[in-house]
Amino acid sequence: MKRLALFIMLMTAFVSAQDSTATAPKSPKKAVAYSIIPGGGQLYNGKKIKAALMFGAQFWMLYKFQTNRSAYNLWDDGSYMKPREYYRDNRNKYAWYSTFVYIYNLADALVDSHLSDFDEKDEKVDKTQN
Repeated sequence: MKRLALFIMLMTAFVSAQDSTATAPKSPKKAVAYSIIPGGGQLYNGKKIKAALMFGAQFWMLYKFQTNRSAYNLWDDGSYMKPREYYRDNRNKYAWYSTFVYIYNLADALVDSHLSDFDEKDEKVDKTQN
């Protein structure tokens, strides 16, 4: 899990460092609206790798939540080696992780859309000063 989180952070930083080739500023409202589906706002902003990471992270968190929820509910079956509280704690942990990934997805799409024409603004200022 720690490796996955580290990988996601590194890939997000790598993708964020790449140059944006956007020609027109993006609408923050549309970016957030598309982000209702994890990764949609990143696709709208032209960040394909980041969109795949957001969708994958959200999918993974929901998968682990569901797996632990099922194990917790079916624990009386006797086929589980760990105590029932282990599955309850993991279920709750992945529910929180999923919430944080979703909020990060929304915030990231919003910030990327606001900064979509950032480089263009710098170029305009440099041209007027010369």
